[in-house]
Amino acid sequence: MGTAEAADPVTSTPRLSRAGIATGTPRFHIARWQIPDAVFIIAMLLALAVATALSLKLQPSGLMTPPWWPASGIALGLGICFRRRYTWMLALAVSAVTFPILLWAGRPAPLAAALVVAVAVEMVVGTVLLRGREDRRPRLFTPGDLARFLAIALVSTTLYGLLASAAFYLSGNPAAAVETLQTGVLKHVAGMALLTPLLMAPTHRKQQAGYAETVGHAIWTLGTATGVFIFNHTLLPLAFLTFPSLVAATLRLSTRQLSLVLVGVASIASHGSVIGLGPFAFDQIGGAAGVALLQAYQLSIVAVLLTLSLLVGSEREMSSRLHESEELFREGFNASVAGKLMVIRTATLWIVERANPTARDLLPGLREGVRRLGALMGEEAVTRLSEAADSLSENARLMLKLADGRSFDVSIAVIKEQPEETLFTLHFHDVTEPERLRELEQEERNRVVEVQRALLPGDLPETPGWTFGTSITPARLVGGDFYDVRVREPSIVLSLGDVMGKGMDAGMLAAATRTALRSHDPDMTPAAVVTSAADILAGDLRRIDAFVTLAYVQVDIDSGDFRFADAGHGLHFVVRTRSGRVERLSSDDMPVGLGNQWRELSDRLAPGDMILLVSDGVLDLWGGSLDGLEDAIAQCANGNGTNPQAVVDYLCANAGELLDGDDVTAVALRRAGHAAHETPETSKSLR
Repeated sequence: MGTAEAADPVTSTPRLSRAGIATGTPRFHIARWQIPDAVFIIAMLLALAVATALSLKLQPSGLMTPPWWPASGIALGLGICFRRRYTWMLALAVSAVTFPILLWAGRPAPLAAALVVAVAVEMVVGTVLLRGREDRRPRLFTPGDLARFLAIALVSTTLYGLLASAAFYLSGNPAAAVETLQTGVLKHVAGMALLTPLLMAPTHRKQQAGYAETVGHAIWTLGTATGVFIFNHTLLPLAFLTFPSLVAATLRLSTRQLSLVLVGVASIASHGSVIGLGPFAFDQIGGAAGVALLQAYQLSIVAVLLTLSLLVGSEREMSSRLHESEELFREGFNASVAGKLMVIRTATLWIVERANPTARDLLPGLREGVRRLGALMGEEAVTRLSEAADSLSENARLMLKLADGRSFDVSIAVIKEQPEETLFTLHFHDVTEPERLRELEQEERNRVVEVQRALLPGDLPETPGWTFGTSITPARLVGGDFYDVRVREPSIVLSLGDVMGKGMDAGMLAAATRTALRSHDPDMTPAAVVTSAADILAGDLRRIDAFVTLAYVQVDIDSGDFRFADAGHGLHFVVRTRSGRVERLSSDDMPVGLGNQWRELSDRLAPGDMILLVSDGVLDLWGGSLDGLEDAIAQCANGNGTNPQAVVDYLCANAGELLDGDDVTAVALRRAGHAAHETPETSKSLR
């Protein structure tokens, strides 16, 4: 029947293939059988033909039209099982089957043609409305679904009633036209209400009754209906006697099984009424009145009992889900490797309501029947828990110290709030050992920080004719940068190094490097000091696969002459007061740990000149380029003179703001200028 229809997610109906009818691709599941599309359609059309023929054949003499019309329900049921694009094709098939039967029943050809058009319109309108925009098989899950179905059935059958009545009137039979208006809508709605639900997507309500009980309910209900409508020769209103058995069947059978039972009851009631038996006997109370009462009875049992069936099914499904959810919660609660408690908090106490085995192992008092949380954890822990609960929006996590010294990592969440008490759930782990290890590690870090800070120069010595500036900001608690300033006549020694990496390892290696440099006499040449320190550190650097960039400067206090060794550092600057230039001094030598020989360079500081050593963290602060850093140094000197501390503070002002930045370190040494050159105007002439 054309393109494939997506499988119904509720009924797991397979897709309808493009050649569904020709190849016999399975389309419908009924019980355990798969029915090919072609077989299904043929079977439905045969059922339609039989129902139409029987309705017309058993029409009593006092009526112009049949008393009930199950064919409307069969036709609509066929239509809703396929996509809307095939509705007209199916409607034509229904018309083709119905037309010859109407001719056989004695209807004139024009009237028969008009009636089959009305039947087709009824089927098409009902199908299109029921399948909806999503174009899927309508479902019957809730009372709302049933109400929507009955409303659409009423709309489509009303159209049929109007068209059929007009056809009878135009054919010269006004009495039949009036009768059709009076009874046609009801009998068509009843036919749809009884038979179409069998082909709608049903609920997955679990059947409560077994096979024997199901047969028993069917026999009891149909037997009662037989007694009321076949063996009852009076007009006593005994139709209500069928309700006890129908209600019992409603509570125990599935919705589809109930629909089958209702079809049986409706068939018995219709047959009895036609042959003049039961409370709706047509020959005793009149054809129109009897048909109206019969169809009202059929519609009432469908509406009431299917609604009850759907409500019962929904309640049982909800109850089943709640039970399954509770079982899953209980299993998860008990099987959790974390300690779990359900506790009730009153105005003054926390009381344990439920505990899993892990919680009983962690809190032995639970095995002894203790239920007060303060006695289990300690009042101080409960006080902290209360503070967290008072500010709780959804859930919170905190560390609790128990009275016995253990540490618990606790998560708390609200389950239910009531006026007098609140139910909480607590999840907790014993983290005493990890917490102690963490505290020990933190203590070790703090000691390393203290050691590293202690190794930094203290108050810089006052050296006539010379001023200093220093700054160091580690990227983490412990940094890999270091600097040193030593003064011993006749020399001043500056050093600045940067260990590859950050953190604890880099900090320890930085301290070791500084110590190795300090172990040498300040009067030794820079190249000799760097070479000797490299020999001391070589084994450690090889083991951890690290290296150190280093600048080491030795300055003569009296003359301003300086010598320096650059081990791959390259961030050694001289600010010239007279010319206003910033000179970068560097070599091509390798860092310590990668090279084994360092040459020595020399120059001289004139009065007012300044040496500046910085780490690559300072370079990053100024855009990562040497030109940018040199411009910043010149701008700073131009604005602040050559005060070394002012220059260092300016260059390092934004240390720590870069995401995942490097350590930031700088050290500066300035030679005092002659009186003639110490005016503010001269100091601002740089750049």
